[in-house]
Amino acid sequence: MGSITAYQVASGKRYRVLYRRPDHIQTQKRGFRTKRDAELFLANIEVNKSRGAYVDPSKARVLVGEWLDLWMDSRSDWRATSRERARGIVIRHIRPQLGNYPLGALNHQAVQAWASGLSRTQGPASVRKIVNVLSGSLQMAVKDGRLASNPAHGLNLPKMHKASKRYLTHEQVRDLTAAVDAIGRGMYLGHSNGYGLLVKVLAYCGLRWGEASGLRVQDIDFVRGRLEVQHTVVEIDGLQIEGQPKDYEARSIPVPASILADLRLLVDGRQGGEPVFAAARGGWLRGRVFRRGWLDAAAEQVGIAGLTPHELRHTAASLAISAGANVKAVQRMLGHASAAVTLDVYSDLFDSDLDAVSSALDQLIIQKSIASLNTEAIGDPRQPAGTEF
Repeated sequence: MGSITAYQVASGKRYRVLYRRPDHIQTQKRGFRTKRDAELFLANIEVNKSRGAYVDPSKARVLVGEWLDLWMDSRSDWRATSRERARGIVIRHIRPQLGNYPLGALNHQAVQAWASGLSRTQGPASVRKIVNVLSGSLQMAVKDGRLASNPAHGLNLPKMHKASKRYLTHEQVRDLTAAVDAIGRGMYLGHSNGYGLLVKVLAYCGLRWGEASGLRVQDIDFVRGRLEVQHTVVEIDGLQIEGQPKDYEARSIPVPASILADLRLLVDGRQGGEPVFAAARGGWLRGRVFRRGWLDAAAEQVGIAGLTPHELRHTAASLAISAGANVKAVQRMLGHASAAVTLDVYSDLFDSDLDAVSSALDQLIIQKSIASLNTEAIGDPRQPAGTEF
């Protein structure tokens, strides 16, 4: 147990609490105006020590803004895009309102009020992403012994509503490809830039933009008919950064034979490390350049204005499922962490499966009913003729 001693200051008597931390190092807390306050503080310290919930007050004095910087610096597992996204959230949404709070003063009520304020300017999905960044940093503070619990846990957050996705048909992909090709500018090394073919690759192979932009000649396996996704290119603060695919997981994607033949013609004579879909002046093609120069105008021309490259990835999932691909195959093609993720993201594409289930059950019901009627009409063949009941 600790001890309480009185001492004098110019304004009167004050009390000091002496106690030992869980590591047996003696420390103190001064400035209590009454002995009762000092006793309550000491009792709380002893209870927390016995529960394993002790927090060193000196470690909890670090400001939230400073702690967020320490936390982000410690996340060596993040990809460049994840780090940039978190940094933007901290700068725009967390630091202005909560950055000057000491960690120990940040309670559930303060965090709830902040999260509720976000809902006035952000959609439900954005609110949850912002809160998750703060919660992740505070969870590390708990592990580091700076907080007894995470005040961002158990918040009342706005309900999520699934936005409807736009899926293109085979005919729309064909028309969009032709429209992009018709724009025609931006030759690479005197040959077609292949941006119409890029539309096909996105719509039938399901690559993310960074994976398609970073696709190299050597990543096309013409023998097996596969795209080997081992490389991605993302843009951070205007700079293109090469890295590994999302979740650091390379994957092999089957390519329709007609698209593979077009790819062979496009990359003929190029070196293995060159981009498949290069910018006009060489190097990796930027997403905004492709959209402003080709995709936006072509999509508007064929009646699908506002189309994004990511919607072509959705289209790949839709066309694969309509062609009979099972969930596991679609998951591997898209590079999702699990089939459960694929089902969650594209649950609307499996509605027809429910119809198929009901139709199959209905057929069985009809077959069993007909069999039962036939049995009643001809009698039970196991009974001898003329038997009465």
